[in-house]
Amino acid sequence: LGGKNALYIDKSADLTLASELAVRGAFGLTGQSCTATSRVIVHKEVYSQFKQKLLERVKRWKVGPGTEDVDMGPVVDESQYKKDLQYIEVGKNEGAKLIYGGNTLGGKGYFLEPTIFEGVSKEMRLFKEEIFGPILSVTEVKSLDEAIDLVNAVDYGHTAGIVATDIRAINEFVTKVEAGVIKVNKPTVGLELQAPFGGFKNSGATTWKEMGEEALEFYTREKTIYEGW
Repeated sequence: LGGKNALYIDKSADLTLASELAVRGAFGLTGQSCTATSRVIVHKEVYSQFKQKLLERVKRWKVGPGTEDVDMGPVVDESQYKKDLQYIEVGKNEGAKLIYGGNTLGGKGYFLEPTIFEGVSKEMRLFKEEIFGPILSVTEVKSLDEAIDLVNAVDYGHTAGIVATDIRAINEFVTKVEAGVIKVNKPTVGLELQAPFGGFKNSGATTWKEMGEEALEFYTREKTIYEGW
């Protein structure tokens, strides 16, 4: 159930909402969810304004132990901690621009700052590979068509999201995007137990779904019995 989930920010988006959804989706579970937002794809007409709001929001995101006033906890273990640090270096070496975070926080525990790169192209490992940590890539596009192409330009199809008020853009996105779960004006994380859950491509078995009525089939082994008397 791997994922490289994208959130598209349309030119019609409420940018305050968009920045909130991006930060919550990317960092709310320290990026350690198969439905976490790993990529944000932004229409060029709102890129600068969105970037400003994104940075303003993430600066208020508090990292620490599991107390009520904390937004993001530590990375799960040493192995994932080292992997996250390696991907931060990968991003720098590939030419992506680090615009926030990228540092360890010291002390006990595997604490990292929420980390954001911009200028991430589809050829970069940072764009294509699942990291499972608090690292977000941001990519600018010229059109909805380009955004959809980039959302689909990975080997995964778990969740995807769009932030928009243009119903035509929303309908085109949900129709053409290759993902098992699509969110509209909501974070890519968070699911309803009564609804089917499962991805496309390398994000699961397309014909089987967890949760909802489809889960009965997912968790059932059929057996055919012949009897003669």
